[in-house]
Amino acid sequence: MGASDIAVDTVARIAAAQHLPPAQALDAAVRDALWAAEARARGLEQDPEVRREISLVLARRMLHTLKEEAESVGPVTDDELRAATERHWLDLDRPEGYRTVHAVVRLSADADEATRDKAKALADAIRTAVLSSREVAQRTEPPSASGTQQPPPDPAAEAFISAAKGVPADGLEVVAQVLPAVTAAGRALTSEPQQMDLAFSRAAASLVARGDLSAPVTSPFGVHLIMLLERIPARVVPLEERRGLVRDEVVTDRARAAQSKLLEAARREAEIAGAVDGLLELVRIEP
Repeated sequence: MGASDIAVDTVARIAAAQHLPPAQALDAAVRDALWAAEARARGLEQDPEVRREISLVLARRMLHTLKEEAESVGPVTDDELRAATERHWLDLDRPEGYRTVHAVVRLSADADEATRDKAKALADAIRTAVLSSREVAQRTEPPSASGTQQPPPDPAAEAFISAAKGVPADGLEVVAQVLPAVTAAGRALTSEPQQMDLAFSRAAASLVARGDLSAPVTSPFGVHLIMLLERIPARVVPLEERRGLVRDEVVTDRARAAQSKLLEAARREAEIAGAVDGLLELVRIEP
């Protein structure tokens, strides 16, 4: 059947992977070598299914090599850290946020001066009506979620909305609702990108304590009256700690980029494009 050398490091890898004593690992290596020699003697390596399995093993090994190379590039760079921080800003670099309830007297962009004055007067009336909800806010705490459950309704928000909706709208449209927490720069503290009006956000950020009410605030949507429900503390992870937290993800991104580059180059070679797509894309690089 022919000779087949068995390297010491091969035995060591088998022993480590299968948790075997060196002697048993050597027996396993010898057994595998004998079976492989017999398979070659019978020409089994020419079987299409066997060739495909061999190709898949090589593809996996190639992807493993890409990840090793990505690891060897070195520490997370500043550019990589900036990109990873942007993806995970809520956990790594979150500014202070402000959770509010508001009532807005809706105005169209072409509303005339008389309608705008009417909306401002209605906003003033709503502000007077919701003053009682400040007391509710001051004697209660912001509700918090338990485990994966949504937090219960905020009694201060419910009191505000009820009072705001109780003011006669006199033909105007009034919307009263709790809003996602927002930063002073207008970015909502949500996983999906959401930008809120800057004038509204700045007004929300100017409120200090739970129950504080804003003066009427004009935005492209209308005239708002805002009550603060909760200030969400900032979360800023130190740069070097952040660099360590995102390292595995960055290494995976490097490997995926290298894989994409290889696939792009291979697709230019028409005679092997189909084979490469079928092999490398069957194997995913996982974090």
